[in-house]
Amino acid sequence: MRQPLFVSPSSPHRPDRRRLLVLVAAGCTGTAFSAAQAQPNSKDPDDATLRGDMSNGDRVFLRSAGGLIVRDREIGKLGQRRFQKPALREWAASLEKKSDALYRDMTDYAERHKTNLPLDMSEASRRMVDRVAESKGATFDRDMVRTVRALLEEQVRVFSDSAESAEHQAVAALARRAADDRRALLQALDKAAPRS
Repeated sequence: MRQPLFVSPSSPHRPDRRRLLVLVAAGCTGTAFSAAQAQPNSKDPDDATLRGDMSNGDRVFLRSAGGLIVRDREIGKLGQRRFQKPALREWAASLEKKSDALYRDMTDYAERHKTNLPLDMSEASRRMVDRVAESKGATFDRDMVRTVRALLEEQVRVFSDSAESAEHQAVAALARRAADDRRALLQALDKAAPRS
């Protein structure tokens, strides 16, 4: 039987980090997000990922973070199609580009360590994005900006924490880069859509 995602007797730091990742993956919507949704399907072809030289905590981080980055990339694509303000469409393009580059580098590293990252966002994230996408015009701009700002702010905290607690330097570097990217994206978003 597979061990639950959030139980790791080997490291006292991992549970807090994983709980934070689940909160982010839930899309800051207040909806419950089960451990089963955060972990890969047990029938996935990479069940053997417990092999390799990466710690279980770092492996879980990469797989969880990968799903968040995929979600951000999809939000960027949606924003380019739907944002009314040109500045927001330009910002959404930057979100997609940065997220895609980070996802590719995370994937390259993970695959070298016998780990596959999610190819799509979680169902909880999908539902959250779909709810915002129901808005039209200026309402969409307002709702999506508010949503993505909250997501990015939480990611900065999560990824910064993960950079400190990662066991492998390469994983720490990826987490630090993710935090820096999201921090820069937040600053750019504040310029494109100043806080009221």
